[in-house]
Amino acid sequence: MGFLDMFRKTELDPDEITVDINENGMVINNIAVDIPTHITALEKIFGKPRKVVYPKDDNNPSERINYAWDDLGLCCYTDGGKVVFCLEIRLNKGDNCPKHYPSKFFMGKVTIKGKPWLETVKNAPPTPIAPGEPEFFREITLGHYNALAEYVDFMQDENTRTEKDFTTISVQLKDD
Repeated sequence: MGFLDMFRKTELDPDEITVDINENGMVINNIAVDIPTHITALEKIFGKPRKVVYPKDDNNPSERINYAWDDLGLCCYTDGGKVVFCLEIRLNKGDNCPKHYPSKFFMGKVTIKGKPWLETVKNAPPTPIAPGEPEFFREITLGHYNALAEYVDFMQDENTRTEKDFTTISVQLKDD
């Protein structure tokens, strides 16, 4: 190893990434991250992402830019390609697979307030879109933030869900 090699950023091991979601945002590999944040803050932690541009159309009044860290199982949604307003952890395959989803699943460790994420999600209140409708996700409110854990199978019995029965966990500011 040469002298300059000490200063080169080493690639993250996908199995070693830790994310704790709490009332203050997230702590990723011992680095505090607020949402919203600038894309460069996440690039410093994860490296350069793949950029996905959704052009303007009838459903999109303005160009949307999202990013994916394919090998890490992470993606984010931005405002104008600069300000990240949502970080998403891809856990498993679901019916919906937009082109900005990372090609691999997250292999690290996720906790919510220091506890296993599944325990916290299962204890969250149900969140049906309308009375009598199936749930699509569980929402955990954490101060000014919320975490949404989306189901793979919306009709599955809640008591049988495991970590493999969720597609993503999304972290963003709570709508007030």
